[in-house]
Amino acid sequence: MLTARAADGGYVEAAHAVRGVAYACRGCGAPVILHAGRIRPWHFQHRPDAACAFGSRMSEAHLNAQRTLAAALRARGVHVELEAWLPSLDGDRRIDVLAHPAEHTDRRVAIEVQQIDITVEAISARTSSYRTQGVAPLWLRLADFARFDPAGVLAATGEVWIERYAARSWERWWHDQVGALWFYDLSAARLWRGRFVQAFGWREGSEFYEAGGMFQSYPGGYHPVTRWVGLALEGPYTADALRLARGRIQPAGGALSAWFVPPDGTISPWPIRRELRTELRGNYLQDVCELEQCVERRWLPAEIAEVDGPWRLSGTSERRQLAHSRQSSAGPNPPRQTAPPG
Repeated sequence: MLTARAADGGYVEAAHAVRGVAYACRGCGAPVILHAGRIRPWHFQHRPDAACAFGSRMSEAHLNAQRTLAAALRARGVHVELEAWLPSLDGDRRIDVLAHPAEHTDRRVAIEVQQIDITVEAISARTSSYRTQGVAPLWLRLADFARFDPAGVLAATGEVWIERYAARSWERWWHDQVGALWFYDLSAARLWRGRFVQAFGWREGSEFYEAGGMFQSYPGGYHPVTRWVGLALEGPYTADALRLARGRIQPAGGALSAWFVPPDGTISPWPIRRELRTELRGNYLQDVCELEQCVERRWLPAEIAEVDGPWRLSGTSERRQLAHSRQSSAGPNPPRQTAPPG
């Protein structure tokens, strides 16, 4: 826990707590222990025999992400409360980061940093609870991008392109709600906006006889894949470079939601326009699965350049310039196409 209750009932963050002072859990009221070491972020913890949902342990990466977001928002004059208590929720009622303009308590935003998997039913219930109380939700995926193997850079936009991303069910649900999913790269402390693209896989044809002797055949071809999606990443951005916005958006049917806005304003307000798609084409010789990108209102084959250097720290504009310089020196790169094997 990053917060606790002081003897006078006030709200105290671990970073400002004092050793030797008694503090209590904001959920159950039981005494908590202040861990004020030099390695992990300062935090409170229940005694080992406690059974309190509010005091469930968070990873060090999760705590660091919360503190980074809170510090960046406060630097902009935004009022922030960590681990805010929302009585209407079942189970763990904490909001990781609750923020609102200092003079507008009615414009609250709940930032939920999600690292472990949750069910679609759970995220749907929490999202509905926030919206019912006028709180705009923003779900942020905490991940380590060091394990990602990017396929390249989309030359037209400089976005990092990852061909296979194993999106979890709750990530797909939130992405479909708002048209994008924001990621927090835990080891680089950077944020990215991600967009999913339908993935397709090749299935070989088959021929067989049923038990009654009836001959059956299924033609081969591409089919939609649910195990992974294509992922286009725009960024990275430091937390202090992003502004927080909220409103009613069309992808969610006009429901209340929140999102980040980068300093260059390249990410437009909602609704987000569809700018990437996967198209299937074929003739009597072969089928082709092709990634297309909308450039100046025209759908064109997406040109993909290789990734060089520390892509997790280099910005979108820098990667776009690199991709264009390679095209001018070596000619246009072929679009990303996948033909059937064999």
